[in-house]
Amino acid sequence: MQNTPTSDNEFVQTINQKWQNLLHCTSFNAPRKQIESMPKMKRQAIRPHYWDKANRQITRKLPFELMVFIRRFLLLLLIIGQTLIGSSYLSSLLPYQGWAEVNFINDWQINPSLAIGNITPYLLQAVIITLFAILFAWISIGFWTAIMGIWVTICRGDKYTLKMPKEPEKSINKSHRTALVMPICNEDVARVFAGLKATWQSLNQTGQLDLCDFYVLSDTNSADIYANELKAWADLVDDINQPNSVFYRHRERRVKRKSGNIDDFCRRFGNQYEYMIILDADSVMTGKCIIDLIAMMELTPNAGIIQSPPKTIRMRTLYGRIQQFANQTYSDIFCSGVHYWQLKEAQYWGHNAIIRLKPFMKHCILTPFTKGKQAIHIMSHDLVEASLMGRAGWQVMIAYDLSGSYEEVPANIIEDLKRDNRWCMGNLINLNVLFKPGIRFIHRVMFATSAMAYLSSLLWLLFLVFSTLLLLIFNTYEPQYFLHSNQLYPVWPRWDEVLAIKLLGATFTLLLAPKLVSFIIVLIKTGPKSVGGVIPFAFSIILEVLFSMILAPIRMIFHSKFVIKALLGSKIQWRSPARNDDALTWREAVYFCWPLTLIGAVWLYIVLTLNPQFTTWFIAILVPLIISPLVVKYSSLTSIGMVMKKAKLFLTKEETHPNQAIIDTDLNLAKTQMNMIEDGFSAALTKPEINALVILLSTHRHLNNEKQKAYREQCIERYHGDSLANLADDRKLKLMADPEIFAKLSLK
Repeated sequence: MQNTPTSDNEFVQTINQKWQNLLHCTSFNAPRKQIESMPKMKRQAIRPHYWDKANRQITRKLPFELMVFIRRFLLLLLIIGQTLIGSSYLSSLLPYQGWAEVNFINDWQINPSLAIGNITPYLLQAVIITLFAILFAWISIGFWTAIMGIWVTICRGDKYTLKMPKEPEKSINKSHRTALVMPICNEDVARVFAGLKATWQSLNQTGQLDLCDFYVLSDTNSADIYANELKAWADLVDDINQPNSVFYRHRERRVKRKSGNIDDFCRRFGNQYEYMIILDADSVMTGKCIIDLIAMMELTPNAGIIQSPPKTIRMRTLYGRIQQFANQTYSDIFCSGVHYWQLKEAQYWGHNAIIRLKPFMKHCILTPFTKGKQAIHIMSHDLVEASLMGRAGWQVMIAYDLSGSYEEVPANIIEDLKRDNRWCMGNLINLNVLFKPGIRFIHRVMFATSAMAYLSSLLWLLFLVFSTLLLLIFNTYEPQYFLHSNQLYPVWPRWDEVLAIKLLGATFTLLLAPKLVSFIIVLIKTGPKSVGGVIPFAFSIILEVLFSMILAPIRMIFHSKFVIKALLGSKIQWRSPARNDDALTWREAVYFCWPLTLIGAVWLYIVLTLNPQFTTWFIAILVPLIISPLVVKYSSLTSIGMVMKKAKLFLTKEETHPNQAIIDTDLNLAKTQMNMIEDGFSAALTKPEINALVILLSTHRHLNNEKQKAYREQCIERYHGDSLANLADDRKLKLMADPEIFAKLSLK
């Protein structure tokens, strides 16, 4: 063991030797012998939201309500018309066309078993058509959203587009300060602080750094990660050498997850700021983007939330690069289309957005839903907060053409599906808001569509299952050509393959046409060189479409499982997704996907046994299930992703012409990764500088009374030597939070 500090002065000297600028850039509370990693609190009472009693909507006419009605009514007509056409096609191509001849009541009186046999295929067809209508309408929503997004993009905005300030600095009231808040929990510490530093650097380059403060709000419950967070924060503060600019707080009582963490910030520090920008653990934002968001808020006094469209960056695995490519290629028209329908009642995605703090603290402090005596905690808080902001009369907008906002996605399918599991549970819980008083209509629709993003997979699965049952009846039961005794003409069960091909083609057109138009728009806006050239870009689109088709059945099975678990009340553990590029092992891939392989193989065998002719219609769904372990394994490889990059496939503008903030993130990450400690808790006990940092940042400062003294002596006697390494994380964190206990334990 190195020479561990034994007194407060030695702790301070050790800190000064390691981080020469740290004490200069922070406040030192001499009486408590503590480095203040947060500014002085100015507590403000914030009232929790009560769903049925408080915060009713302000009743007033909004200036754009007529246009809102026209646009959304047009969308409804287009969806209904398209769905009716598609459903009529499906009804015509299905084998049993004797609907008019079925008379179940009369047949039941004559022969109950015959009546059931006659009506069963028609009931199956009715269920299939109903499911298809719902799903076709769901596809239609996406199609027309993309079409309107294309229109807005071609027209370069519309009357209701949030205007970009030409000189944003002149539009900002210097007394209106902004907090950039990053809630984290057991994240990749190196990546968190690399991105945060890049954002700080970019803002500093604008000359407007004094408008903002940065807050890292940690809910981490791992002692090793906590020690690394303290060190990374100290490294960052020491490196930037800017007093009281980047703050850090570790929360001991981790209630309400992310929303509770933000609530605590609002209660302690919210009244010191006009605005708050929420950052995710993998967020990076340019200084220009931040200043533009602040200026937009200043120029739009009715805005409660303005959401920027984050672009995916820095992905290296094959799966990550395909998702990054799809995001950067298609997101512009998607965000433009969402703006067209939502206007100033838009969605909030939970990060990379600016929020007006006063109305947020007044109207958006969430309380759980109740079911009897059971509390149901809100997991997906973002849309709920947007709806409450709208209910209070504030506008929620998407700055869809704003650039400089970035994020990352999970690097492999397994981590992405784990995240989907949480989102599925959260979105289904949010259906509780659907009929709460005062919620604006469009936000009710958003709650339904957010749930439908996962319910649609279960509906697709049911559609395929009932289609297989219909195939079973069609091939194994003797058809009834005469359904009643007075029938003049026989009913011939048939399968109209020509109509089926036309309907399939129309469905693919709805899915693929927006992608084709995006291909043209990207080439015009950014130029072929920025995406690797026309031919590689076209080939990338084709490969992305093929990969999406392979991935769709895999997602369908897992999303269906998530929905069923959520409906049955299953609980999940809320863990942050792994964001690194480590490849999955074969064992992980097989363990995760063997049920899909089994389902696909058995299902394919059934179809081949019933009628090999119909295998063509199921092959695109069942083969991806059978080979799912291969898909999951190979798509997680960084090596394949980098080969694709060298071949100029899946290139994006942010790769060929990276923003300085992205470059800085990579540079910072190389440095922060080198500074990480493998065993943070042990390092805090044995390394003088980490030990001093933990002790001087400890939050507990108890009164020096006999009872407390006895408790500390008991802890010191109980926990020493090798036994410390075997403690649970919650106990380790409690020891690290008490400076006297931890200082004496480090001497043992």
